[in-house]
Amino acid sequence: MIDQSIKNFIERYVLKKGEELLIKGLAEESSPFIEVEMVKKTARTYRKVGELMLSPTVYPAADKRPEPKLEKWNLTPKKRVQLNDYDRTTLQWLEQGWIMKEVRFEKDEKTIQSSDYRMGYRLFAYFEHISNQNRVASIEEFNLWKEKLNEILQTMPVKQHSKRKEVSKLLEKSLVSQVHNDIDAVQTALPFPHKWSLKKRIKFLHFALATLQLSKQKDNFDWKEVGASYYKEIGGSKVFDSNKEEFIAQLEEWAECPIVNLGLTSLGKITPLYFSGDINGTYSSYSYGPVHSLTDLAITEENYQTKATTLWLVENRAILTRVASEKGFLEEMNTLMVCVDGHLRTSHRHCIQQLLANGSLKQVIFWSDYDKDGFQISKELFQACSNDFDMKYKWITDRHNVMTEIEEFEKYMETLLGERSIEQEQVLGGKEDWVRWITH
Repeated sequence: MIDQSIKNFIERYVLKKGEELLIKGLAEESSPFIEVEMVKKTARTYRKVGELMLSPTVYPAADKRPEPKLEKWNLTPKKRVQLNDYDRTTLQWLEQGWIMKEVRFEKDEKTIQSSDYRMGYRLFAYFEHISNQNRVASIEEFNLWKEKLNEILQTMPVKQHSKRKEVSKLLEKSLVSQVHNDIDAVQTALPFPHKWSLKKRIKFLHFALATLQLSKQKDNFDWKEVGASYYKEIGGSKVFDSNKEEFIAQLEEWAECPIVNLGLTSLGKITPLYFSGDINGTYSSYSYGPVHSLTDLAITEENYQTKATTLWLVENRAILTRVASEKGFLEEMNTLMVCVDGHLRTSHRHCIQQLLANGSLKQVIFWSDYDKDGFQISKELFQACSNDFDMKYKWITDRHNVMTEIEEFEKYMETLLGERSIEQEQVLGGKEDWVRWITH
């Protein structure tokens, strides 16, 4: 006989539609394995479609951790791998229930179609046990975060100027919105990047709360103070180091401002925004010619405008430097070219929106790589521009065509990505193409 838990596992993950198990029993009295036939019922009879060899023993889920060598295979219930049938390690894993062998037959029920190894019930149960443990730990950590949030909001002294209060309220609102979520909602909530694990999301919530706490207590603070003041233990200052860039970017999304507005000024890094063209602010002025750059700190303090009529947004520095090197071209076409350098940061978004609001721009051109990331960047750029500004928008395709509707461009890119990916540099074109795109 075979234990019901093992049978359920096989029926859920191994059997295909219309297939059933046929238990043959132990091959030999001394054998540690059991052979299980997979059959498919037809109108008149059963046809043997495959065979499984596995251990019938059910082990306690947490009695032993699998060998590191086995874990490196990253087996899932649906994944198949090729292993040496005669290798001692393979036989040990098979005997101990970590893996099972699956053989599939042709229609003659004899000719082998495929022979693979896949996750055994013992390995599946072990991972389920670890997953449940992690879930319980995440629930406890999330509840701890809720308690700390409530404590900080109730007892924290407020020492803020009006601008700081405004951005703190936005961040506070985003944090409070998570209080009524259960752990499943946190795991799938849209305010977080979808690839983030549950553990990483909760860690970010701690980071955001730690930043909010300091923001309400001090005018300025540095990176190391965030974790140190929040955890108040040795090593606390380094807790968020491994996620620094991602967490800062996400926090800026929630607070809708550069993190410097919350008081975190000594990051040891300045975020540049590269451009070529006409930009003017209260404290600085840039004209056509070379490639310039603005910093996130400058964008926070300034309110930039432009006399250009075309704003051309590109993903890569190489494109910016190439077009800017075409002497007189951007000035002649009254075009300001801005490069987000592979990722749209909050400071970039603020500057772009300043230019759209304050200048005399009539159209925006989007040009990014023709791959998954480039497609995402183009959508983020359009979202940053289209919410409050009514003007003409253009997208440049890999075939040097101009599209003026976001729906048309998205459909085109989805088809293209199903076939290949292309970098901007591969379809750079020349001055004649650029003029045509701008005047289209």
